[in-house]
Amino acid sequence: MVTELAIARLVAGGDGLGFADGKAVFVSGVLPGERVAVRVTTRRRDFDRAELVEVREPSPARVAPPCALHGVCGGCDWLHISPAEQRAQKAAIVREALRRTGGIERDLPPIAPGPALGCRNRAQIHRDGEGRLGYMAARSGDVVPVEHCPIVAPPLDGFFAGRLAAPAGLDRFTVFSDGNWVACEGIDDDRDLAVTVCGRPVAFSVGCFFQSNLAALGALVQVVLEGLRGEDAADLYCGVGLFGAGLAERFPRVAAVESSTLSLAFARRNIRGSGHEFHPMTVEQWIESGAARGRFDAVVVDPPRAGLAPEVSAWLCDAAPSRLVYASCNPVTLARDLARLTAGGFTLEDLRLFDFYPQTSHVEAVARLVRGGAG
Repeated sequence: MVTELAIARLVAGGDGLGFADGKAVFVSGVLPGERVAVRVTTRRRDFDRAELVEVREPSPARVAPPCALHGVCGGCDWLHISPAEQRAQKAAIVREALRRTGGIERDLPPIAPGPALGCRNRAQIHRDGEGRLGYMAARSGDVVPVEHCPIVAPPLDGFFAGRLAAPAGLDRFTVFSDGNWVACEGIDDDRDLAVTVCGRPVAFSVGCFFQSNLAALGALVQVVLEGLRGEDAADLYCGVGLFGAGLAERFPRVAAVESSTLSLAFARRNIRGSGHEFHPMTVEQWIESGAARGRFDAVVVDPPRAGLAPEVSAWLCDAAPSRLVYASCNPVTLARDLARLTAGGFTLEDLRLFDFYPQTSHVEAVARLVRGGAG
């Protein structure tokens, strides 16, 4: 049965929200203000999920998707939205998450525009049963064969076009390009890669996690490091030491904590100086081990999408660094954690957003907090 919906807003995760007979209905491929026809695919007690059948009253911000696989491939869910409207909707989603989950009312500065296409420097490619390369399908575990991807840095499109060789024996592999060279997991695992961020060389390998939008990365790093000075700093979930490399120029001691031994090996190279500590463990293990004792003037955290575990938030409130910087890729868990941190004595001083993933609903945020003070 086809139902007509008025779309009220977009929510975290990228879907549109409408109401049918008072019940929430979530549907992808829509914009706020549109009237659409949908077909319910999943019914739950509190909400339904639906698929888009027809856009009957389109938003002025709707555009023709620049990819023929829109709606089929799971890589980009917002190709139907103009770049300016994408940025506006991302800010709206963060504001709503702060309000609903964190109890925080806050205006946000505009997200700086950047390249909308050809901007993804890192991608994960899959191989289907017939050996074709592509991405995971939207809302399924199938692989969608891809012949051209307008989102990745142009050299990476060579894998889909057949100009670059894929690794034998891997059904899933990561590729990276700075726009000139290309590295591929399964082929270049032992190759040292490097990019320059804020004037600093940062070394890593294709097997490490590394941010996927080099055009936006410098601005984010600058905001993370802004105003941080002192004797002792902690770089938690440090990865290859992207932030720690800058912290080492401002603090004689940096405690770097990372559970990936591969990433931490690169952090030892990127965080330069003789007084630093490197802990190959989870942040929770670092706290439990007693290595987290002592005073820190500043702490930088960059957790995965799940955000901070309760014991990490509790430690931060007890340790009471003068400054805390939280880089996040999930506005909902960020809002939850900010509520815990502000209840524990921190004040949210600044919050800025970065469009690392154009054409998707994902957004990066950097929250800067101070101990006490006025927001």
